[in-house]
Amino acid sequence: MGGAGRGVNQERDDGRVNRSVTPGDGRARRWAGQRAARRAEVVEAAMAAIAEHGPEATTEQIAGRAGVPRPALYRHFDGLEDLQGAIAEAALGLYSEALAPVWSPRGTPREMLVAAIAAHVRWLAAHTELYRYVLRAAGVTTAVTDIRHRIADRMTGLLTGGYPGLPATVAAPLAAGAVGLVDGATERWLSSTDPLPLDELAEHLARWVWSVLDAALREVAIELDPDVPLTAG
Repeated sequence: MGGAGRGVNQERDDGRVNRSVTPGDGRARRWAGQRAARRAEVVEAAMAAIAEHGPEATTEQIAGRAGVPRPALYRHFDGLEDLQGAIAEAALGLYSEALAPVWSPRGTPREMLVAAIAAHVRWLAAHTELYRYVLRAAGVTTAVTDIRHRIADRMTGLLTGGYPGLPATVAAPLAAGAVGLVDGATERWLSSTDPLPLDELAEHLARWVWSVLDAALREVAIELDPDVPLTAG
């Protein structure tokens, strides 16, 4: 009889014996699956607690929402930073999903800008407290920066693909500046006591970004029509 942790002999279809299966394998897989599911449940509860209590939501409030004692949170997370990282990962995943107009743009340049900016503003308006929590959370600044870089890289690709005369050395900082403009204006809008209507803000931002793009393209002798679809070069 095999002791604990020893391999279990199993006959394979070809008649030979497979000694690689251990009794603990199934239990380990089940435990890993249960732990992942419980982590996801806690993260979901944490996002609800943050929406209710704001970005200063405490671990006690998160635990209360999850229906567990505070010490039990750390049965599933390796400390506060791991918990914050999991919350940030889930939040940024939702944000990325909402940015479908960025990843799969359609229409004219003007339509693409309005759709992408409106998607960004709407998500932040609907998840303001979660967004602020992510910005404040320790150890997740890189994740926020990464998604901003992805957006800028996507815009750079659209610019260089649609306007071959525009060098990447110009397109990349131009796209990063446009992303920064939208980010900064939206964050200020979220803090305003008398904000513009959301759709009006998106329209303004689209016009401002377009003005910057148009000026930069004209510097390299590219004139464009914002109402004519881009064509790959």
